[in-house]
Amino acid sequence: MTTPAQPATAPATHWPALLIAIFAGAAGAFCLGKVPAVLGLLRHELGLNLVQGGWIASAFNSLAIVLSLFMGLLLARWNALQAGVIGLLLLLLGGGLALPAGGLDMMLVSRVIEGIGFLLVSVAMPSMIVSLASERDKRLALSLWAVNLPLGAAIGMLLTPALAQVGGWRLAWLAGMALQLLALLLLLACKPAFRQRSLHSATHTDAQAAPFAVLRQPAVWRYGLAFMLYTLMLWAVFVWLPSMLHGRPELSASRIALLSALAVVANIPGNLAGAWLLRRGMGRDTLICAALGLMGLSGLLAFWPGLSPDRAYLLCLALSFCGGAVPPAALSSAHGLSRGPVQLAILQGYFVQLANLGQLLGPLLLAAMVAGSTDWSVARWLFLAGALLAAMLFAMRPRSH
Repeated sequence: MTTPAQPATAPATHWPALLIAIFAGAAGAFCLGKVPAVLGLLRHELGLNLVQGGWIASAFNSLAIVLSLFMGLLLARWNALQAGVIGLLLLLLGGGLALPAGGLDMMLVSRVIEGIGFLLVSVAMPSMIVSLASERDKRLALSLWAVNLPLGAAIGMLLTPALAQVGGWRLAWLAGMALQLLALLLLLACKPAFRQRSLHSATHTDAQAAPFAVLRQPAVWRYGLAFMLYTLMLWAVFVWLPSMLHGRPELSASRIALLSALAVVANIPGNLAGAWLLRRGMGRDTLICAALGLMGLSGLLAFWPGLSPDRAYLLCLALSFCGGAVPPAALSSAHGLSRGPVQLAILQGYFVQLANLGQLLGPLLLAAMVAGSTDWSVARWLFLAGALLAAMLFAMRPRSH
């Protein structure tokens, strides 16, 4: 007598490999924080003017706006692990090319190669994370993925100036490359676990899903635009906070760098709080709308005329913390909105594209507002507008969502 075959149970979440995928994203995001932290030193040593320094600093944003949406198509040829490994190799190559650089050309080539590697890791790792997570944990895992960007950027902003004082900016580049090499080795060690999960989750419908069909859904545009508003307000503060702090003579350059990096770090507990609230059952739209509203309110009050500098700085920290709930809420929507790894990667690329557009527009808009004024208080209207746009965006969503 034979016993009936039991249905195969779904494997549990492979948390070690999943955390390695998040670490790989953070190792790539190190490149976002390292250049702004030592841009003055780079300009002095390489003989760059302000415009040339701006090209190096904005290379990542420009590449992301142009290429990130299409990076997901590479997952039709490579799996997520292969794409992540290639991305980390490109990051190492780009970092290595910068070491002998003596001028703009080689440094710009280095940043372009690093940017492509960073984008490839950014669109590939979420697909790997989804394959490593159980059905119950997929949304939580994608929420935790949101930590990689502020974590890597904050490490870059904190570590690079300290290392540059000891051995120049090249030592800081080598430290970033060491992190990326470690991430590469750890990622390669995840190959057996990833291969097992990929075989378990493979379906015919995923392979047949039209890659760009995922972008036809109204929810995709709503979450993407919300992500753009988030980065617009956040990076308006991140980019100009050091300049605002320079107006306080009691603060040294090292203390200004530390306070600026802490504003980035404050985003991380916000990411974790957002993931926890989603896990506890809070609605995604409610969380995003509330987070953007609190960001706008914090920014409005931070730039209020006559406010003391200490209170303004604390409000900037509150803006970063409250906004941190947006990425886990937006990024975790990808699992329900996409079909298969290619669509998931394209959706992640779309989020990266709009996030970088916000990073580019926020500082420019704030600078344009402040340029014709003698103080920073006029910038408060930018954050009021951001909160109002967020409210309109979610007020117009379909009632059936």
